[in-house]
This record gives sequence, structure tokens and C-alpha cells, in this order.
Amino acid sequence: MKKALCRLEAYNKQSATDSEKEVINYILNHPRTVAEMDIHTLAGNCYCCAATIVRICKKNGFKGFRELKLAILNDINYTNELTQISFHNQSDHPTEQKVIKILNDNMQAIENMYRLLDFQELEHIVQLLFTCRYVYLYGIGASFLVAKDMQQKFERINKKTFLYEDLHLQLVSSTNIEKGDVAVIISYSGLTKEIIDIAKNIKQRGGIIIAITKYGSNKLSSLSDYHLFVPKLEGPLRVGASSSRVSQLCIVDILYNLYLSLETEKSMDKIILTNKLLEKEE
Repeated sequence: MKKALCRLEAYNKQSATDSEKEVINYILNHPRTVAEMDIHTLAGNCYCCAATIVRICKKNGFKGFRELKLAILNDINYTNELTQISFHNQSDHPTEQKVIKILNDNMQAIENMYRLLDFQELEHIVQLLFTCRYVYLYGIGASFLVAKDMQQKFERINKKTFLYEDLHLQLVSSTNIEKGDVAVIISYSGLTKEIIDIAKNIKQRGGIIIAITKYGSNKLSSLSDYHLFVPKLEGPLRVGASSSRVSQLCIVDILYNLYLSLETEKSMDKIILTNKLLEKEE
């Protein structure tokens, strides 16, 4: 099941009325406060009636405001209580300690990425990738490396992709998208100006955006049709963007293998052929 706040954000973007948007924006901006409110207090703060809040709850799959509050609390608890996985090591050797920390961070990222997966949405995404003409890929910096890995995997099974390392060509590419074309945009922060410009171009042209970004509310997430979230684990400096890149690469592997499962025979023939060609090159 999609996380409550993400569900509200998607509804807010797609079909909420003006009065509903006032309430949803308040909830998204003050989730912890709302989780402790009664329905009449929230209605007063949003200058609406309680019926509007009940309607929002039911349209988003909740029986009422109480159930929505419990779901919001679960979201908050998820953010505050990410799974802690660790190698236990008593070594005093500084290099070994650093290696253990890196491995722990990466294992934690993978575990929590799994907990964020919405499997129903994941199935829709794989079907989109399977049926679309082309897959347009976008990413900058470390996210470009993830996009490149996705391109390499999908090209090997004869899925046409477009990816440009040059940022200006990425921007130009986003203006060439036609209605119904599928774009995968990879950005941990979801706030990079150039990435947002690309997303806006695609949205204006009727393209479908699949975002691989950190969990929570960000600009890229609000512009996207589908979301694959990675956990918000990076420290303030994000040296090498290590753990976020690991979880992004895992998502690419998941998409690739689920895609393969839809057309195993043809895809395997293509992989065998490309392996033979690569062996000749070596």
C-alpha cells in the first residue's frame, strides 16, 4: 500500500478540488501536528467543514479521519525508525572500521528501500516500460551513473533508450517527448533546478514521468506520475552519494529483472547474443 502522505500528495496533484487542496497542503506541511488534532480543529485551521476532510479521507481509501491519522503516524514512525542493520565488529583498526561503516550504510539503504516499495505501483511501472516505444532517461552527477546502468541493461534486451550525458542535450531531449512517452528521472534530492526544468518540459508535453527519488515531499515527486522511493539516509555532506546510489541501483535491477520476466525467451536470446559479441571484442 502506498504511504499515506504520498497518496495524499498524488491525489492533490491529480484530482483534488481547491477546497481539498487547502486541507491536503496543510496536512503535508504539518503531518505530526495533524496526527494529534481532532477533525474539528483541522477544519478550523483550514477554514473548511469537517465533511470536506471526511470526503478527502474516503477518496484516498481511508474509512475516516482517525484511520488517516493512524496512517500518518505510521509514515512518521517509518521516517524516525529506519531499520538499523549492522556488522558487529570489535576491531580497533581504523580502515576496518571505515569499511564496516560503509557496508552498514549500504545494507541499511537496501533494506529500507525495500520497505518503501509499493508493489502495485511497481507492477504498473514495469508494464509501462514494457509497452512504451522508448524509455527516456535523465540524471545528473551520481544519478547519471544510475541512468547509464539502466540504459546498458535495457539496451541489451532490445529496449530502445535515450540518455545524454550533456545537460543541454538532456534539456533538448525533454522537449522532444510526445504524449504518452515514458521518462525515468533519477534525482536523490528531487530539487535540482535542471532536473525540475526537464520534468516540467515532459509534463507540458503529456509525457509520463517515473521518478526515482528520496522518500518524502519534493518538487520532482510532485511533478511525477509514478514514484520509486529511496530512503532519506544521507548525511549533510553526502560524500559520494554512496548509500542513495546503492538503493537507486537496486531499483534499476528490480525493474530490469521484472521486465525480463514478462518476455523471458526473447530477452534471454538477446542477452546470449550480446554476450557472444562482447566476448569477441575481448
